[in-house]
Amino acid sequence: MKKIAILLACTMMLAGCTELLDDSNEPTTYTNQDLDGMYYGLLLSLRVEMNADDSYTIYLLEMKDCFESVDGANEYLDEADDESGVVYDTCVYEEIPLEEEDDLQITSELSSESNVPYIHLELASLEFYFTCDGGDVITGDWVNDGEADCAEGEDEEEGAENNITSYEHEEFSMYLAADGNGVLIYPEGSDFSENGFPCITMNKAPQYPIMADAAEILIEFQEDGGEIDVEDASTIPSDVIDLFASFDESFSESVIQSLASECNGVSFSQASLIFYIWATSLAEGNTAPGFSMYDFDVSDAGTSLSSASNETLAYVQMTSGDDWNWALVTLQLSVNDGGYMQCTNPQETIGNSCHLSNDDGDTSWTVGESLTLSEGFDDLCDGSSACYVRVKLIDSMSDDTIYESNPVTVGN
Repeated sequence: MKKIAILLACTMMLAGCTELLDDSNEPTTYTNQDLDGMYYGLLLSLRVEMNADDSYTIYLLEMKDCFESVDGANEYLDEADDESGVVYDTCVYEEIPLEEEDDLQITSELSSESNVPYIHLELASLEFYFTCDGGDVITGDWVNDGEADCAEGEDEEEGAENNITSYEHEEFSMYLAADGNGVLIYPEGSDFSENGFPCITMNKAPQYPIMADAAEILIEFQEDGGEIDVEDASTIPSDVIDLFASFDESFSESVIQSLASECNGVSFSQASLIFYIWATSLAEGNTAPGFSMYDFDVSDAGTSLSSASNETLAYVQMTSGDDWNWALVTLQLSVNDGGYMQCTNPQETIGNSCHLSNDDGDTSWTVGESLTLSEGFDDLCDGSSACYVRVKLIDSMSDDTIYESNPVTVGN
């Protein structure tokens, strides 16, 4: 997803999309084995591997890049020498079994509705904590690690691991149907749900080339004076609706409609608006228009903290997105659930609160680049008790929050 120029250069093959529909009036008979295969979505894709005994494995696919041809994608993968990388259609993905994601709580059920088999997934992120007798809370990874972190050392006592508690945060749920359709449902209160996109449609046919064509049409439509309202589907140009006609007809006739009533009326055409917002924001140098294709990871730096200042707290890595100019980046830090403070960027003079630094000294943040988040002249975490930090990333041009981390325990 990081190269919009490549995505916009992809060409659409509508002939392949028409295979989604069956001209016959005879009802189609589906079996559990019809669930096998790829389910392409705008924000993520999944692959279902069905076994003969109807057991199954579900793989998460994180897109790395898309190319104009399968040969180009395979050449990229060969040069990357990435054993976890795979090529589907003209895109390169990292493929990971969902069951190997230790920080996710995953439940899945194989069932049937109107004689159409489907898989229902529920995904939640997990954080593990241990509460010391004195009230301090430490991360679960510190329990029985050979070093006492509670004042009385109870985290190193035999059986302490039995007192580790978990915090579960609902991420989303999904339905994948044997008729070739799927849907991702965001919980109430999430950014997408609050902004009028509670569901993202999925299908077994690749969508990114068509999304790219839709973005070009929407850009030209706006340049010609057309107005687009993301909350009003009637403002979507008819040419865009035509691109997704076979997808939307298939989805409207899918068993998904009865499984996820909150998604009735949601269309692939509307999903193209998210792609369009992202595409135009990159073209304008604004990376956060409210819906972001960007993601980040915040991790403990492993520093033994003290009462000194300017100590390293965490690493912040961009895991997906496009180059983000430092002039547009605002990183804010909350310590132990306190108010957010603004950190200085690598190109700015270190201030009192917190500071970001990088190794290359360039003008932008790129995918895969990990930044060091440190204290400024103030001592934020003195090592006397557990220290929790939360990171918020804001686009300084639009003032939109594009990422906010869960609490991360730092120092040991």
